[in-house]
Amino acid sequence: MPTLVAMAYKYGVGQPYQYPQNNLSYAGNFLRMMFGNPCEEYKVDPVIERAMDRIFILHADHEQNASTSTVRLCGSSGTNPFAAIAAGVACLWGPAHGGANEAALNMLYTIQAQGGVEKIGEFIKQVKDKNSGVKLMGFGHRVYKNYDPRAKLMQETCNEVLAAMGLEKDPLFALAKKLESIALEDEYFVSRKLYPNVDFYSGIVQRAIGIPVNLFTGIFALARTVGWIAQLNEMISDPEYKIGRPRQLYTGSARRDVPKR
Repeated sequence: MPTLVAMAYKYGVGQPYQYPQNNLSYAGNFLRMMFGNPCEEYKVDPVIERAMDRIFILHADHEQNASTSTVRLCGSSGTNPFAAIAAGVACLWGPAHGGANEAALNMLYTIQAQGGVEKIGEFIKQVKDKNSGVKLMGFGHRVYKNYDPRAKLMQETCNEVLAAMGLEKDPLFALAKKLESIALEDEYFVSRKLYPNVDFYSGIVQRAIGIPVNLFTGIFALARTVGWIAQLNEMISDPEYKIGRPRQLYTGSARRDVPKR
């Protein structure tokens, strides 16, 4: 998966592919395949390597989420692992799942285009207006109702990466930090437990590293494949394993009033 994702990136930017190098770590090898070139030696930055490794670990698997359940359901038919993982990738693609960090970063781009930090107040008003259709991306979580524990670690990583790359004053990152501070203090968001989640920070980190936004879901799939395969192995090793069949309760058709004749 690291090789495939790196090859997709290299193809997109018109650069030659980089073969894996066995003396590097998993994350370091991926960074070299992404950003190295055959003309010179690539030196892995330990700060970026640690950040990439943390992104992979925190996105490895996440209970029975949509994509993991898809992999298990697809694999339960006896299909090969490649088909099951492909199904998981397709499910992960949506903005409510693997595309969440991409959606969060695009939200920041939109605010920046509208005027940046000075327009955050107006943006917050739109978010609170249910009729505006504007959503606060990268905040809140379906499972972690109080606070996403992964977000704390990713927040630390975000600060480390920005400091190492001298991007603390980058306008987009300054905008993200301001939006974060407002959301953490605003009673509207606090009462609804809409705290920053891992997707809000991981998108910022990946942009700083140089990963294009349209590859974010690819990075997510790369990391999550480890968990998907573990889930698949667990399922098929179960002696009572059989094809998945989600249950549903049929409640009948809606009532129709038939006109009298």
